[in-house]
Amino acid sequence: MCGIIGFNSKNNYKLRKMMTSISHRGPDDSGTLELENFSLAHVRLSVLDLSSDGHQPMEYDNLIIIYNGEVYNFKEIKDELISYGYKFHSYTDSEVILKAYHKWGIKAVDKFIGMFAIAIYDKKSLKLTLIRDRVGVKPLYYYFDGEIFIFSSELKPIIEYFKNENILQISKDALFEYFKIGYISSNLSIFENCYKVPMGSYLTFNSAELKVDIKEYWSILPFFKLPKFKKSEDELIDELETILIDAFKYRMVSDVPVGVFLSGGVDSSIVASILQKHYGNIHTFTIGFNEDRYNEAGYAKEVANHLGTIHTERYLSSPEAKDILDRFVDIYDEPFGDSSGIPTTLVSQVAKDAGIKVVLSADGGDELFCGYSRYWTINNIGDKVFKIPTPIRKSANLVMDIIGDKSVSKLLNSNLEFKYKLVHKILKNNSWEEMYKSLTSYDIGNLLEFSKEINEPSFIVGEKENPMQGMMLWDYHRYMVDDILTKVDRATMSLSIEGREPLLDHRIAEFMAQVPFELKYKNGDSKYLLKKVLERYIPKDMIYRKKMGFGIPIFEWFSSDLKEMFDANFTKEELEKHNLLNIEYVDQEYKKLSKKNIVNLWFILVFQLWYKKYIN
Repeated sequence: MCGIIGFNSKNNYKLRKMMTSISHRGPDDSGTLELENFSLAHVRLSVLDLSSDGHQPMEYDNLIIIYNGEVYNFKEIKDELISYGYKFHSYTDSEVILKAYHKWGIKAVDKFIGMFAIAIYDKKSLKLTLIRDRVGVKPLYYYFDGEIFIFSSELKPIIEYFKNENILQISKDALFEYFKIGYISSNLSIFENCYKVPMGSYLTFNSAELKVDIKEYWSILPFFKLPKFKKSEDELIDELETILIDAFKYRMVSDVPVGVFLSGGVDSSIVASILQKHYGNIHTFTIGFNEDRYNEAGYAKEVANHLGTIHTERYLSSPEAKDILDRFVDIYDEPFGDSSGIPTTLVSQVAKDAGIKVVLSADGGDELFCGYSRYWTINNIGDKVFKIPTPIRKSANLVMDIIGDKSVSKLLNSNLEFKYKLVHKILKNNSWEEMYKSLTSYDIGNLLEFSKEINEPSFIVGEKENPMQGMMLWDYHRYMVDDILTKVDRATMSLSIEGREPLLDHRIAEFMAQVPFELKYKNGDSKYLLKKVLERYIPKDMIYRKKMGFGIPIFEWFSSDLKEMFDANFTKEELEKHNLLNIEYVDQEYKKLSKKNIVNLWFILVFQLWYKKYIN
C-alpha cells in the first residue's frame, strides 16, 4: 500500500511537506517527479517485489504512474502484454498497470481485479487520469478551485499545501452529513472545492485547459437488471464457494506475511476458514472488551481453535482507548464518527506487533448478503406503517406536529418521550427511502442552522425486488465506502500495514446481484447463501448466533474514565472558536448525557478535536 500526491504547479518545498504528512502510508521508499506544469510524489509500502525496481514515480514512453493499491491478477495481465511485445523490468503490478494503460487506455481498468487509486500523467497531452477502484476501497481526494488542482490519498497533504493560507473553508453540506449520519458521503469532503473521486470512476484533468471531467466505468446497478439465476440452491452455493475461494486466494498475493481480522462473525469466519483450508498457518487477530455485552473475543477464539489458526487476542481498556483517542484525528483527517475506529486501530497494532504487513478484513458481507439487523427491522416497521391509509398517517402526523416535541418532553418521562418521538419520525415517511434514511440517521435537533438532502438511486432497485435490497444498496454506495472502508484504510495505514477486502471482489458483487433476494434473506435467516457455504467449514452452532461487531462501550467510558474529554471540549470558549454549532444545544445535550444521546455527543467531541488540530 502507498500514498500518492500531485498538483498542477512546481513547488518542491510544498511537495516534500505533503509527502511527510502521509509518510505512514509508505515508510519503505519515496519518490518525486517535478515537471514544468505538474508535480508528483509517492510514498511506498513494499508488498510486491521488495526491491528498488518498484520505485515510483515510474515512467514508460510518455506516461508516468504513481499508484496506491494492489491489482492481484497482474501476472495474467503481464503475460497478455508480453504476447503483444511488451518487456518488463520488475515483478511489480505498478509496471503492469502502466503498460496496460499504454496498450488499452482507460479500458485497461476492466481487466483489473483489486483495489486501487491510480494516477497516470501523459506528458504529451498534458492530461492527468485518476482511477478509483470499483467499490472505493482505496481513498482518492482531489481539490479544484478553477485554477489549483491537487490530488492525494488523504486530506492531510491538501491541508498541508494550503497551510497558513486560510483558503480551505468548511463545507456546510459535509458538516451536516457528518452530524446526521456520522460520516461524510456523497463524494464530499469536509472542505469546499475538495471531493472524493467516486467509486468505480475515473477523473481526467487537462492541465492546459484547467478542466475536470469524471466518468463512471463500473457500477453494481446494471447487474440487477440482468435476469435472476434459475439455478438450484445447491448449484448457487457451489458457485458462490468457487468465486469466494478464487477471490480470497488473490488476496494472498504478497511477498510479505498476511493475517486476518477475526471477529467470530460469519464474514470473518468464512475468510479465515477458506484461507486456512487452502493455505494453512493463517494468523488471526481479534479485540475483546472487559464489558461482557460488547465482548465477542470468545466466539472468535472458538472459531480459531476449530480451524487451527495462529490466533492472537487483545483486550481493549479505557486507558488504551484514551491513547488511541489522543491520535484519533491524526488517523482520521476529517470528522469521522465511527467509534469502532478505536478497536480497529488496536487490532491493526496487534497484527503489526506480530510481524504482519498485510491484513484481510471481511467487510462488505452485510451489504452484499443482507446482514445488518436494521434491514429486516425497518422492513417489518415499513410493512405495518405503509398498510395504514395515507390520509390516516398524515392526520396522525399533523396532530403530533401540533402537540410538538417540547410539550411531550414536559409531559412524559425520558423513555416514553423517546418512543413517542420515534413513532412521530416513522409516521412522517412516505417511501422506503425516506423510512430508511430517517431510521438510520441521528436526530441532531437545532445543533446546526443548515441542512441538506441526501439522495440515493439505489431504492429504485429495492422497489422492484425487495425494500431490503434498496437498503443494502444504499449502504453499499455510502455507509460501506465512506464509513467502513475509510475506517479500515486509515486504521491500518496509520500503522503502515495494508488492509485488503476479499469480500469486495467485484465478481462476488456481480454474482450476488443476480441471486434471487429470497436466497439472501430466507425464512428470517440473514446471509442465507453465505452461511450455507460456511456450514461446509465450521459447525452450525458457531454460525447461527447474534453478531455484535467491533463496537465499543462508549457510554461506559465517557460517563466515567473519559468524561474529562467532554468537559475540556464542550466549553463555551472552545465552541465559540468556530461558531458552527448551537452552544446552548450542546450544553443541554451534555447535561442529559445518557445512552440515548452518547453518539451525538461523541460526534461533537470528534469534531471539536478535529477542528482544534487542523483549523485552530
